[in-house]
Amino acid sequence: MAMTNKMSADEKRWQAESDAETMARYEEIMGNASRRNAAIKVAKTKAADLTKRASAMSRVAGVSGNRSKKK
Repeated sequence: MAMTNKMSADEKRWQAESDAETMARYEEIMGNASRRNAAIKVAKTKAADLTKRASAMSRVAGVSGNRSKKK
């Protein structure tokens, strides 16, 4: 994150430990086909939901995905 330069030594150590744990979990998930496939399925569902939400917000804001003007 952007605040990395202003972090104390303890915060940097905690972040490195947390990142190492995250990376270890990633390796575990990627090495287990059923966990990986389940995570991918959930990610696709979440992406679709976010796309729907973004479309709704764009309609509310009056933003159109197709900006071509017909003359």
